[in-house]
Amino acid sequence: MKNLLKVWLVKNELTPDPNDFMASISTVGSIGFDDIIDEMVAEGTEHKRETLVDIARRFQRTSSRLVLNGYNVNTGQIYMRPIVSGAFYGKNFDPAKNNVYVSINQSADLRKSATETRVEVLGEKADLMVIYQVINMVTKQTDGTLPKGRNVRIEGSYIKIAGDFPGIGVYLDNIDTATENKLDAEYIVTNDPSKLIILVPDTLPEGFYKLRIITQYSPQSSSKKIREVVFDQILQLS
Repeated sequence: MKNLLKVWLVKNELTPDPNDFMASISTVGSIGFDDIIDEMVAEGTEHKRETLVDIARRFQRTSSRLVLNGYNVNTGQIYMRPIVSGAFYGKNFDPAKNNVYVSINQSADLRKSATETRVEVLGEKADLMVIYQVINMVTKQTDGTLPKGRNVRIEGSYIKIAGDFPGIGVYLDNIDTATENKLDAEYIVTNDPSKLIILVPDTLPEGFYKLRIITQYSPQSSSKKIREVVFDQILQLS
């Protein structure tokens, strides 16, 4: 059975062209490590669940160790390579200016599967609040990394923070501790309908985060409707 993605068409607010639309995935939920193992078990396997978990965890640890020791790693699904970013003014590694991260690209097999995926257009959804992507302003990557104490750029539609409802704002909710973290207003550097630039607080602990935006912004200025959107990519602060 071929893969199927369902999408809504959303006006691209980043351009003035009235006929320029972007696809917003109609997501069906989020899947984690345990869910993937459950899917493998459901497909049918001669291995016990604990064996699958052990093998998968070992594969993850080994791949991470190899790429962070200088290898370009091809897992069969993705390509990984290590990168050290930032300028070396003092000829030494400075954690305040330099970062180690892993560049990840899809493999030929994954690209082939993507080209064979069927897309069903559900129609145009007017005034749809959506987050297209989050860009790490240090690495210029959209790989889901958050630079502590540095800026990220959030691109989307109808995401401007506006209104008088007490809960409006940008949230980085810690998944590991189930803690809500609403950013103070001074951490929002740029506040436009299609673009936010925020400063990631250096007080947040390392871990995995969910980006959430609540606003009353609307092209119809008289509207007081509360809108909320959650970015469908899990972000990592490290």
